Amino acid sequence: MSMSKYPIQQLLRPAHEIPVGIAYLLAATLSVLSSSVLLGAVSTPAVSWALALAFSARGIYRLYWGCRLLKYQYELRVLPPFEIASSDIPVSKKELYLGKGFEWRARHTQRRTDVDRIEFDYHKDRNSKIAYKIARGFEAWVAKTGINKRVKQLLLLTQLAALTSIKSWANPVAPIPYVEGVPEIHAVGLWEKEGIVTVKQGERVAHMFVVGTTRVGKTRLAEVLVTQDIHNDEVVIVFDPKGDADLLKRMYVEAKKAGRLHQFYCFHLGFPEFSARYNPVGTFGRITEPASRIASQLPGEGASAAFREFTWRYVNVMSKALTSLGKTITYDNLLLYGADIDPLLKEYLEYLLDKPEAQVTLNARNIADWRIAVQNIVDNPEIKQGRESASRDRKAWATARLYKESGLVDATAHALIKTFEYEKSFYDKLVASLFPLLEKLTSGPTAELLSPNYTDTNDPRKIFDWDSIIRTGGIVYVGLDALSDAEVAQAVGNSMFSDLTSRAGSIYKGGLTKGLPEDMVSLIKKRKICVHADEFNELVGKEFIPLANKGGGANFQLTVYTQTLSDIKARFGDDAKAGQVIGNLGSLVMLRVKEEATAELLTSQLRDVEVNQLTNVSGVTDDTNPDSETDFTSRNEQRITSQYVKTITTADLMDLPKGQAFARLGGKLHKIRLPLFNDESELPEGLSFMYEQMNNNRKVVEDLKWAELPDIDLRMAA
Repeated sequence: MSMSKYPIQQLLRPAHEIPVGIAYLLAATLSVLSSSVLLGAVSTPAVSWALALAFSARGIYRLYWGCRLLKYQYELRVLPPFEIASSDIPVSKKELYLGKGFEWRARHTQRRTDVDRIEFDYHKDRNSKIAYKIARGFEAWVAKTGINKRVKQLLLLTQLAALTSIKSWANPVAPIPYVEGVPEIHAVGLWEKEGIVTVKQGERVAHMFVVGTTRVGKTRLAEVLVTQDIHNDEVVIVFDPKGDADLLKRMYVEAKKAGRLHQFYCFHLGFPEFSARYNPVGTFGRITEPASRIASQLPGEGASAAFREFTWRYVNVMSKALTSLGKTITYDNLLLYGADIDPLLKEYLEYLLDKPEAQVTLNARNIADWRIAVQNIVDNPEIKQGRESASRDRKAWATARLYKESGLVDATAHALIKTFEYEKSFYDKLVASLFPLLEKLTSGPTAELLSPNYTDTNDPRKIFDWDSIIRTGGIVYVGLDALSDAEVAQAVGNSMFSDLTSRAGSIYKGGLTKGLPEDMVSLIKKRKICVHADEFNELVGKEFIPLANKGGGANFQLTVYTQTLSDIKARFGDDAKAGQVIGNLGSLVMLRVKEEATAELLTSQLRDVEVNQLTNVSGVTDDTNPDSETDFTSRNEQRITSQYVKTITTADLMDLPKGQAFARLGGKLHKIRLPLFNDESELPEGLSFMYEQMNNNRKVVEDLKWAELPDIDLRMAA
């Protein structure tokens, strides 16, 4: 009796099959041992054994369903544990493993509704029953008394206490562990066997949105997904604003298992002594990109929009000049020349005046040596600087004057001179929002990470950029240490995301091998670029929308994690823009949430389903006819009524236990349990130190030197 053919399964009723099954087995025993009692004179051994076999088969069948019913009712409160070794995770190029679970259908909504009915409350109150309390009190008394030396007298009691504490459906007083949330939400699917829940790898280019409140398993899910991406030989980039030690460890361990330790990079703002270095504005496809990456982090609403445009132009002019001079664009350089553009103007104009083609123009103006001409202007007291440029460097001013008199034409030089000729205090006000941002990115040890010195061969910390990571199949952990300094973490994360968006655009237009010589094209392996962004709301900016919208064409597949929908709305300050972000995320995995609007993000996508309810009806009717032989009539009946309800409710999403989630995958709703890893691996000494410090939420001691560590490169590999 699978009970699936009935409109109401009644899985919460007493297990009547158990005594029936026992009766059948007793009858089978009786038919063998004393067949004459059942069969009388017709009893023969063959008939007795045939009857015993039939009774046994029927008894076992009924006991099976009775035990299965008891097991289901037990697991409504006590789910079986789900731990797995990382090596046991099924890795596939076609399927992405999420965990154990089942597809949620109308029958599960029916069972979930049944569990909450008042007549089945006794299943929830199992721990309040007298027998349960006696068993727990007895175990506590045995444990306390067992401290004494009366071992012989207590041996039998100890064994009895061990029996009552067995966690099994067969134990009527089995202890019920504490669980945050409502385990029944998942247990209603355990009547059928759980299966493996996966999502097609091809669907990941539509991106995945993982949402859940604090400490419910988002980062553990990230471990599961990242592990598979590493073993699938994909490019893996993980943004971790808060700095989860277990996630860093998992990435290192799995990179080692996959034989990809040489591709592993660790960038961490909280541990500059160990971190790899990265220049967010040093690589670009178009010269305007560095200015756009910086300006995108400045306020641009209302009156601030005009100031941001000034800032964009200012940074763009400096970027063009630095590139022409062969200097790397870094935050340090931008802050240096942004605060005082005079040295950059002077150096760039000298670079132009030294060009051979410039000498022809200078000779036509009877200027044989421009350096002497500039010095003559500097030394001539009769040549006065204007009021606007009075505070400027006189030699830079003299060089600009000579350049204009020479008749040379260069767009970058004209833009620099135009900026130079503004009154400095006035122009500083126009670009005032730039300097606080650059100060955040160039202060303290952070400056060494984001503005690396490319010429310092004694620094063992490697330098990476997204082009090299994507082309060589890198595995990058980005720890932003947001708990220590949220402002810097947000600025760095946004810069990295902006740079990554730029790389996606370049790949989308020109492919992965754009700009490489032909003999290297065949060496580049095409890989998917798996970006995992934890605490997504701290990283997201307007540049994310084109990345999510068009990144699939560049083989980008994003998995973003956040706590509430309001976090994203607050980040943008605009519901419409937040809606754009959410609209570009295809799959949705929702763990426990605490905000109704966030829960409705999933429930609003689900249709209503029909559930049945069994109603008992009884009544009595008196017969007032004195001549009738009937005094009254009575009736008892059961009616099945139905109603439409939500497939799942917002309350279900708010009551999920840790490590559980609903997932909307490919238009279907799944209920899943996330696995916990039960394997451990050793870390190298330096990385182990980071792991311990991150776990303890402490900073690295300032006097720790690389000399104290073994010869190990934590950025590239051990």
